[in-house]
Amino acid sequence: MTHASLKKYKQTTVSAAKEATPYQLVAMLFQELLGNIAAAKGAIEQNDLAKKGELISKSITIIGVLEGSLDFENGGDVSNNLAGLYQFSAEKLLEANVNNNAELLTEVIDILLPIKAGWDSIPTDKHNEVSF
Repeated sequence: MTHASLKKYKQTTVSAAKEATPYQLVAMLFQELLGNIAAAKGAIEQNDLAKKGELISKSITIIGVLEGSLDFENGGDVSNNLAGLYQFSAEKLLEANVNNNAELLTEVIDILLPIKAGWDSIPTDKHNEVSF
């Protein structure tokens, strides 16, 4: 991607995020998170340790944002369970980073995909009622 293309992409992404609903923002975070983890797996396979570290660090940050957005007052057990899964995932990401372990990244993806699928399955007419 050229520098101009990258700049245009970033502007488009920032603009989309500014106009997104809370539901859409969470969907965007999941997409970015899973993409970063998959790319980190590739970086491990290519022995690009700097890129791997950067991608895993971004992934841990996104998990922190997702966890920080949970509504424990209204979310009950669902919020508590998600918080536990997010914390576990962040720990596994850290472990994968330290040990250059792509299998742990696959494990985290396997945890996050069903959460994303659940989020994506929320009917459109319920998007504004979502409490997380």
